[in-house]
Amino acid sequence: MADMELMASIDIGAHSVRLLIAQVDTADGSYEILEDMEQPIPLGANVFNRGRISSQSILLMCEIFRNFRMKLDEYGVARYKAIATSAVREAANADIFIERLANASGLRVDIFEGVDNARLDYLTAVNSLPSKFGFYKRRTLLASLGTGACQLSFYDKGMIALTQTIRTGTLRILEQISETVSIPIPQLISPLVVRAFSELEHISDDLEADGLVMMGSSARALATISGKHKEETKALVLSRQEFHTLHAKLLRLSPPEIMRSYGISADLAEALIPCGVIARHLLNLTGVKNIAIPLTTTKDALLQDFIHDTLKKDDYFEPQILSLVARLAEKYHCNDEFSERTVLFAEKLFRKLEEIHGLSKKELLLLKIAAQLHKAGLFINNKSHHKHTYYLISSSEIAGLSGRQLLLAALVARYHRRSFPKTSHIEYMALLPAERSVVNKLASLLRLACGLAAACSPEARLGISISEDAVLLKPEYGTEALMDNNFIENDAAFFHYVFAKKIAFN
Repeated sequence: MADMELMASIDIGAHSVRLLIAQVDTADGSYEILEDMEQPIPLGANVFNRGRISSQSILLMCEIFRNFRMKLDEYGVARYKAIATSAVREAANADIFIERLANASGLRVDIFEGVDNARLDYLTAVNSLPSKFGFYKRRTLLASLGTGACQLSFYDKGMIALTQTIRTGTLRILEQISETVSIPIPQLISPLVVRAFSELEHISDDLEADGLVMMGSSARALATISGKHKEETKALVLSRQEFHTLHAKLLRLSPPEIMRSYGISADLAEALIPCGVIARHLLNLTGVKNIAIPLTTTKDALLQDFIHDTLKKDDYFEPQILSLVARLAEKYHCNDEFSERTVLFAEKLFRKLEEIHGLSKKELLLLKIAAQLHKAGLFINNKSHHKHTYYLISSSEIAGLSGRQLLLAALVARYHRRSFPKTSHIEYMALLPAERSVVNKLASLLRLACGLAAACSPEARLGISISEDAVLLKPEYGTEALMDNNFIENDAAFFHYVFAKKIAFN
């Protein structure tokens, strides 16, 4: 008999909050939806108008979350994932809002960043797009259009090449327009869209693509009213001409007329015009011949991602993260043989010393990123290049990594040389104690990896013996070169400082 477990996802959006409860087969990750609840809430209008979530909305959300808590308890759900998107992320009182929800219901909510959304977009694309679309054979732009931001990710033959969060969305762009002007809204929106997306041309000189994938509730609404939607279809494809015909038809209607004509909510009816203007601009920018629109919702993708993260050992998105890191290494001229050897030895040390550092695969990923990019600061200047490395990494946008994870990786790379972390280092001291512990452990491993990379070839086997007060490193060859390096003493000293174990070489 299959081993079944109940899991749930909660998605706080700009217009509504949604709960999914599913019965999951832990053997293969397949699931059946048992409960699907949605409650409208105007968080987006609050934030994009006033910069904060209103007291009335907070009270209403607390009541909704108490009901969600009761529903989870009714089913006996122990595992859940709750997120809040751009409307909450940009609110001045986001922390207060999250704390109030936790106090009211006991449910913990994570703030979802744009780079987190890129992960769900990839999962949706690979699960929804038909093989004939050629996601793994050509260059594709995934555009996730939300109410407050648009997440753009370029993929080249299924591997991510560029990701960027554009701070414009269907609701935000309408809030920028004064209600007193008499110029038609589409004419006002177009220049705003062009200006918002113009930064892409400074980031990349190649924005052409073979396919465009539009995601988000407004994009799915376009698919629904196009007349091509079928229940069994995972994704709908509109040709360039079909899109322009539909968009022109919508431009002749007011939001109330769209709502009555197509039976959609007022929020979606209002979002269709800016959605169409943005889609038109992306068509012109990329030169594609059609638009694919997956019909998977955020709450479904979030549940799928949570199930995968809970049940599977390997992260399906990690190759995409490392692909972006490799491109950064190429950009900053640190994609050399030494950096590659450093990555190899860092991973060897991490795996062989698991019993003393106690870290997980998520921390290993941060170590590999820091090892690959630890010389990036040389792109700016040789003097204090470890500090430049910190700035370059922490200022980058890597899909699949939160800002916090990126900060930790940047600090690990920053401490690959010179001084140990100090109380006078502001960025380091701003971390939580547990995070400082992670940085210390990973940075000490990275220092040793740099020493081994300088002395050994990547093929060298690394034997390790662990005793109560020491770690014996036994490289297959190259030990003489290693012992001759003066800097290895400092590297070993940092390891001793962190783990209270001396490093010895055989």
